[in-house]
Order: sequence, then C-alpha cells, then structure tokens
Amino acid sequence: MSSKPPMLVRIAGLCGVFAPIIAFTCIAIAIYYSTCFTWTGNWLSDLGGMAGEKPIWAARGVASVIFNVGLIIAGIMGAVFATAIRRIHMLNTRLGRIGTLLLVLDMYALCAVGIFPETTGYLHTFFSLVFFFLVALSLLAIGIVMRKASEKTLGCFVTLLGAISLCSLPLLLIPQPWGGNAVAEMFPIVSISAFAIVFGISLLKGKFELHLER
Repeated sequence: MSSKPPMLVRIAGLCGVFAPIIAFTCIAIAIYYSTCFTWTGNWLSDLGGMAGEKPIWAARGVASVIFNVGLIIAGIMGAVFATAIRRIHMLNTRLGRIGTLLLVLDMYALCAVGIFPETTGYLHTFFSLVFFFLVALSLLAIGIVMRKASEKTLGCFVTLLGAISLCSLPLLLIPQPWGGNAVAEMFPIVSISAFAIVFGISLLKGKFELHLER
C-alpha cells in the first residue's frame, strides 16, 4: 500500500513496536531489583513473586509491581496491535483468521499472566502455558498463510519464529535442571517481540493492504 494508513492502524503499529520495549524494560528493571534471580534457576514469573507469597501483586516489592504491571501494559498494547493484524488482506483466509484470532487471545493471556502472578498458583501457570502455546500456533498459522500469498520472504520469517517457539515448548514442561528456566522462556518471547516490531513498523509504513471494514 502506498497510501497513508488510518490513524487507528498507525496507533496499532506503534503499540506493536513499543509493547516489547516496555515488556523488556520492565523485566530488566525487575531483574535489577531481584538480586537472587538467575536465568537458569528461575522462571521469569518468579520476578513477580512465587507461589504462596504475599501480598499477591507485590510479593517482592518494587520488582513484583514493575514486572506484573509491565506485562499487563504490554498485553493491552499487544491486543490493540493484534486487532490491526486481523485487518491485513492476505490474512483474510480461514487459516489466517484463525491465526490472527489466536494472536489476539495470546495478548489477552499475557495480560492475565500479569493480573494473576505466580503467587496465585495454578491460575498463573495456566495462563503462562496458554501464552507460550499461542505464540507458536499463531505465528505458524500467520507465517504459512503469508508464504502462500505474495509475502513469501516475510512469511518464511514468521514461520521460522513460530517453529523456534514450538521447539522451545518442551523445555517449559521438563523439570529442572534440564528445563524450566528463564532462558527457555526467552525463545517464544523474543519471537513474538520480533514479530510485533517488524509488523508494527510495516503497519506504520502502510505496507499491507487492509480490510478496514472488518
């Protein structure tokens, strides 16, 4: 597209670019205030507090608050971004609509991870696993559709991100010391972040034909 995208689409593009930046910034600050955190011995969610600790949303002081609030903000911005992705014309296929819907739901799951930190127990575990699984499924679906359309290079890129996320999932389910650490979580997180930034910039530049009536 050569025409300037509508304001709402540009806002969504900005959300796609800045959501990962906000998330990583909050994670970095939370790690700074969590002196006991290690990449191989903790989940990222441990920054928000561990099961049974209180108060629920501030179990570890400022680190917990910054981490949980950061995820919620990133999830909200991600949902705005994902809604615009659903308007991309080439994704207006059955598999494309499924993929973009999963992307929207994935951002809601990210919000839920922050709303229900690890201190809440199994509820947090559920939303965390949903988030990681939906990252892989949504990216794979979107990538496959784009590869069949006119954006083969971009489609291969998204498919690769989805494949990396999918391959990392077993590491999230295997008990320590072989799995269950923050390093394993970073694969799908970096993948969805790269997708959001690349597609956010593309939305800002008006590179996609859109179905604005959807």
